[in-house]
Formats: sequence, structure tokens, C-alpha cells
Amino acid sequence: MSTHEILILGGHHSGINVAHYLLRHVIPKVSKLSPSTSYHVTIVTPNTEFYWNIAAPRLLVSESLIPEEKVFLPIAKEFASYDSAQFTLVTGKATALDPEKKTVTISNGEKITYSSLVIATGSYFTSPVWQLNQSEVKLKSEISAMRKALQNAKTVLIAGGGAIGVETAGEVGTQFPKHDTTILSGGARLLPKLVPANSAAAESRLKALGVKTVNGVKVSSSTKNADGTTTVTLDDGSSKTVDVFIDATGPKPNSSFLPQSWLNSTGHVVTDDKTCRTDKPGIYAIGDVASYSSGSVIDANNSVAPLGTSIGIDLAKAAGPGNEKLFTQKEFKPIKDTQFVPTGPSGGVGQLMGWKLPSLTVWLAKSRTYFVWMAQGAVEGGGVKKP
Repeated sequence: MSTHEILILGGHHSGINVAHYLLRHVIPKVSKLSPSTSYHVTIVTPNTEFYWNIAAPRLLVSESLIPEEKVFLPIAKEFASYDSAQFTLVTGKATALDPEKKTVTISNGEKITYSSLVIATGSYFTSPVWQLNQSEVKLKSEISAMRKALQNAKTVLIAGGGAIGVETAGEVGTQFPKHDTTILSGGARLLPKLVPANSAAAESRLKALGVKTVNGVKVSSSTKNADGTTTVTLDDGSSKTVDVFIDATGPKPNSSFLPQSWLNSTGHVVTDDKTCRTDKPGIYAIGDVASYSSGSVIDANNSVAPLGTSIGIDLAKAAGPGNEKLFTQKEFKPIKDTQFVPTGPSGGVGQLMGWKLPSLTVWLAKSRTYFVWMAQGAVEGGGVKKP
């Protein structure tokens, strides 16, 4: 019997839920089409725990507001119910890929040969606290160090005027009202993805918390000093030394191990906007690392079924002409101009499909808990119970 290996690189929002989808809705069907072929799913990821990174801004300022055990959840036990012959979880990171041999080199020394490949490696930030790119032990240590630094600080500088920067500024301003806290938007206004009225509202809400906003200035470099402070050089030639510097500038895709011909100019894997296929047969990409995505968790979740049905159709077709009709192709449909941005626990700004939302709606939806109640469902595949 031959084995068709479906290798998933990345064990966060996208990778975990694609694995659940394939094991529940694709492999049982294609296995009946081709009894002489066994189908196996492997996830390669450096973390043994899932990280609900949506809650990172609040997690940074307090260990009690959102307990870590609600944010870090074990992965392996959520796959224990599947046939062990169909699933393997490998701890490590992809470091190299040979497209000719169809092999991926893993940081633990392994080489894994794939038949189908799902690239779900996500993105990385200058600061490691926003995303899980190493073990959860290292990440928890970074978060703990940031908390201690904030507790002892007098001056805080946050770089990045996107959602993460604004949310963090709101949490710092609420939790540490006596701190001298400044956020650099890096552009003409905060939250450039939202309508100008929301940008102005966010700045106003942060001001009420004592947080100053500086527009039109970016960080050029930063240097950690021996006394624990950080000296930040700005692109206007000035510099500033602060007790805590929080880099919340935009992410970059984790794609350095991939062939350059698979990537666009920004380093994202070039994919079909609707099906998550690449132009390489049997190669797929999903989430932050893919060219179709805006980088949101909403995009990641909404593209699991499209990618899953893409793989199902391709595997069924390989088993025999006409078999692809076993699956109906689902297509990714972006929810454009939508973002919920808390400015502390009491509310925030947001919009849905371009429509400005009241602060109360943002509070009800996100500010209270940062959707922590959804974390367990995210790791156990709660959103992909139905095909």
C-alpha cells in the first residue's frame, strides 16, 4: 500500500484547523476511492501549545486579567481521537525545502517527504510576543519579562499605529495611568485600514487614557542599554531613551526557507485568491504567509474550508476521472474593511464592511475578553465540525 503524505507546516490558527478539516471531511472520503492508498497528515510546528495571540495586548500588562492557561492550550490531546496511523505531530520548524525531491528539512534534524504540502507558517514580528514562532516556553518568558518591565517603568514607547499598537497602548494606558506612554503611528494617522473618523476616535480615546499619539514618525533603530532602558532612533533624526520600548510594527511572512520562485515581492506565497492553491500542483498556502490574506485571523478561519475542498478535489481527481465531483469547491470570500480595535477594557473603535461601529459594539464583541472564550474551539477544530 502506498502512502500519500499531506505535510502541514505550521501549527497555529490555519495549520491546526486545516488538519482537523482534512481528517474529518476529506481523508474518510478519498480513502474509500482508493483503498490501495493510505492518507496521512503531519503537522510540523515548534510549539506544543496553541497560543491565542489575539489576547496578547492584555496578556502583556497583567497575569491576572487573562490567565495564561486560557491563552495557551495543548495541541496533542485535541488530535488524540484520530487514528494514530493517520496523524503525526512533529516538534520543529521547516528550515529548507527541496521541490525536486519533495522533502522538507526540519530543525530537529528530520527530513520529511510530502505528496501534498500546506504552507501555514504564518508571520513574524520584530518583537516575539505577538506570534508563536518558537516554543511556548520561550514565548511565555518574553511575555513575563515585558510585564515586569512595564510594572517598573515610567516611560513607555510603542511603535506601530495598527491594531496591535493601538490595542497595546489602550491596555498600557488603562493598567498604568501614571506612565508616560507614547504611540508612534508611523504614518499620517492611527489605524490606516479604518476610516479617518475611526482613526480620530482612537486617538481621542487613547488621549483620555493619558497616551500621547505622534504621527508621521517611524523608528529607524533601537538599542537595548545595560540598565534595561532602550534608546530609540527615529527617522526624523531624533532619539529617545525609554524604560520600555514595545515594537508593534507590521509582520513579515515566514517564508525564507521556500524557493524564491514561489514568492511575490513581499515574500508571500503566491496563491489563488479563492482556492488557496499555488501554481505548483499539490502545493497550497493559507493564512498570513499567503498572498491572498490580509493577515487577519478572520481570513485564516474563512479559508480553511476552501483549502480543504481544494485538497479533496485534487486527491479525488488523482484517484480517477470524475471523482472530483465528490467535493464541492468552496471559495474564500474576504470580509473587507472590517476590524475591531479595543482601546482598553471599556470599548474601542471598529467597522464592519466599511460601516463605523459604536464603542459599545466593540466592547461587547472584543474589549471585554479578547474572544478568549473562542480559544478552545480554535485548537479543537470547533469551526470545522461540518464540511
